Amino acid sequence: MIPSCCSCDADKIDSSVKGKIAFCFITAFNVVPSYGRIINAVSSKGGRGVIWALYTTDSFLTEDLLTLDIPFVPVDYEISYRIFQYIRNSENGDIPKAKISLTRTMIGSENSAPKVAAFSSRGPSAIYPGVLKPDIAAPGVAILAASPNTPEFKGVPYRFDSGTSMACPHVSGIVAVLKSLHPEWSPAALKSAIMTTATTFDNNRMPIQANGRVPKIADPFDYGAGFVNPIMAADPGLIYDINPSDYLKFFNCMGGLGSQDNCTTAKESVIELNLPSIAIPNLRTSQTAVRTVTNVGDHQDVVYKAFLEPPAGVEMAVEPSELVFNKDKKAQSFKVTFKATRKVQGDYTFGSLAWHDGGSHWVRIPIAARIVIEEIYSRISYSACVRRAVGEEKEPNFEQPVGCFQPPRH
Repeated sequence: MIPSCCSCDADKIDSSVKGKIAFCFITAFNVVPSYGRIINAVSSKGGRGVIWALYTTDSFLTEDLLTLDIPFVPVDYEISYRIFQYIRNSENGDIPKAKISLTRTMIGSENSAPKVAAFSSRGPSAIYPGVLKPDIAAPGVAILAASPNTPEFKGVPYRFDSGTSMACPHVSGIVAVLKSLHPEWSPAALKSAIMTTATTFDNNRMPIQANGRVPKIADPFDYGAGFVNPIMAADPGLIYDINPSDYLKFFNCMGGLGSQDNCTTAKESVIELNLPSIAIPNLRTSQTAVRTVTNVGDHQDVVYKAFLEPPAGVEMAVEPSELVFNKDKKAQSFKVTFKATRKVQGDYTFGSLAWHDGGSHWVRIPIAARIVIEEIYSRISYSACVRRAVGEEKEPNFEQPVGCFQPPRH
């Protein structure tokens, strides 16, 4: 087989790829060409396969690779550069060659898992930034699932698929098992059990990574409370329960949910909703959140101690720092106070609050906080940019294109 370095433009691929393997080596960081169209174009012109250079990411797993007519091999840029050098150095007589082999499956701790997919949805919530989103992460990459019998899937009864359509059934199944174990639990209690027992470490006890153009350590805007752990969720120790009427207070009876559309319930603050997470999008000086937990463990007499991991730039205090439960007191409330330690127009930082009973129960919730000076975050950033550039204190003309610029030199 003879690799051929092409422009990776589906419209420009011609018969020169016939009998060859097309090698696409794109160095532009923000360019995401349609490799599906390119693979089909190479195949239609008689190509034998495609080697694709890309930044380390799993974004190609959103495509249905089982129905491709020719092999498609994505490799990272380090290997790609070696291939590129091999092709370039073989131009003086030697014909560069490649061999197509069957794939090899690797199983074990040598492969870090789980990871947050590059195509996974991210927070914060644009509508309710005071509600931390997402809630949880679940298996949703390259999941083997039944395939409909349609020409599109070429009669293959099973195929690998990725996305929320694969992650949702995992969580739904976990909820079904939890409900069978605890039929008295509310939907909020089930959600709490899943979130507070989630893990933020992979199979090697390393922080879970978030895939993307630039891989990084995942944070609550990537995976919410973490990766689902159904065994631990069956015995969470404590739960953050929510009465349906609390949701009515939160939404101020939006959508006609009040009795006969006659809702008189006052709208509550987002931070007061008893969620198993805390998000403070506009922390200026200090803010307090109140939460209530209910003991659902086997032991009625138990003491939980608070363990804090404050977001950077924020002081956290919990009152009380110990929760004492007994047969007469199964629910306990506590206050979490957040205080900004610097006056900046900042970005989100993350932390957590965990309650530990000295045994196997760690009841952990994620925390996201952003210190601000002005509530209109993007406007103040743009204003500072323009004023710094032009040396003026007056308001800029927001009808002009957005972007920092350098003042002209005189």
